Amino acid sequence: MDQQIAPYIKFSSNDRHPKTPCLQLELKLCPLLYYTLRRPAQDDDPRPFVFVWSPLNEGYSQDGFVLLRHTPDGKLERVPVPDAIQDPLDIVNVKYPFDVKELKSGGSIVYCDSLPARYKEQLDPGETYELVWPGTKIRLWDWGTANDHVGSQLGANPVQPDLIMPGGASVTFTYEQIESPVYGRRQSTPPVLLSDLVQGAPFLSVELSGPDTIDTEEDHFVSCHVRYHGSPTDRPITFRDHVIWEQCRSYRLENGFWELKESGCPGIFLDDPDIAVKVAEDGSFITLRPGECWINSWSILHNIDGWEIGDTWRYLFKGGTVDWWDYGGLDEHADTTVKLPLHPWGRVSDPADNGGRPKLVIPASNAIEFRIVEKE
Repeated sequence: MDQQIAPYIKFSSNDRHPKTPCLQLELKLCPLLYYTLRRPAQDDDPRPFVFVWSPLNEGYSQDGFVLLRHTPDGKLERVPVPDAIQDPLDIVNVKYPFDVKELKSGGSIVYCDSLPARYKEQLDPGETYELVWPGTKIRLWDWGTANDHVGSQLGANPVQPDLIMPGGASVTFTYEQIESPVYGRRQSTPPVLLSDLVQGAPFLSVELSGPDTIDTEEDHFVSCHVRYHGSPTDRPITFRDHVIWEQCRSYRLENGFWELKESGCPGIFLDDPDIAVKVAEDGSFITLRPGECWINSWSILHNIDGWEIGDTWRYLFKGGTVDWWDYGGLDEHADTTVKLPLHPWGRVSDPADNGGRPKLVIPASNAIEFRIVEKE
């Protein structure tokens, strides 16, 4: 460990209790920040374990990652960063395997994302910085697999030692690397058009609705209406809603241009095998009959980053291809299973070609625009 960052380390591997798993965090920039949680193959106890902790959330909460600036005389000085407002979790209801993270001996989990906005706001052009992980205690963990804990609650166990995530991992970067277009922006691709629909597939459309103005003291929602217009057979269909969330975009009006404002694509990659899911039992599969509409909604301000009073924003579903669909309702798919990654953002991996059925392409929705104002 670099002796200059040693004063900022709160927990080391020496703080680990021998009756807990061994865990470590690695950092690198390429060009997004990559965070690797790794468990060595040779651990004191080879049993799998589950835990609730993420470098993208808890890692940047109070007492999380430390930002240091390289000074001209070769030293490191701490850069103050506003604390995140985040209440610690005391208990988690495990409804699905992906509600917790699981690690076996020799396993790893890789996350990727951009630097949070409140950290980037402290950076100055021409400067070099060090992001340092100081270490922490993880209270929410237990032995077993993710499937073992489905239907239960995971809370701190008073008779079980805390899991230690040792400090010491660090990465060096410049202001220019963090603020580069490659790092900070997702490239905007053209929306999917009606002409992109595939012959022989069902026809779905998406319509968005929401308020014209939003005051910051109330919760305002976007409504998403997915309508099934029928197909060559006019039978009911069942489809996965993954593409709806994957292809929604938010833009801010800047100097007369709509700028895509998603700061990179938060990702998580697990080395565990995909899991089998029953279509009729997973909430992401929807059944519609011709003419029916599925409606969902989400909070606007909770889903855009870096907003300010006076901003004008735009929401749009850009269109995309459904990763799994079939004819018939959920009752007809009681025994149908598909394979998914062990996290909620991945696409169906098996069957990879959707059973040979035509691609179900959903065209882009209308765009809605809203202005953020102070409450009068």
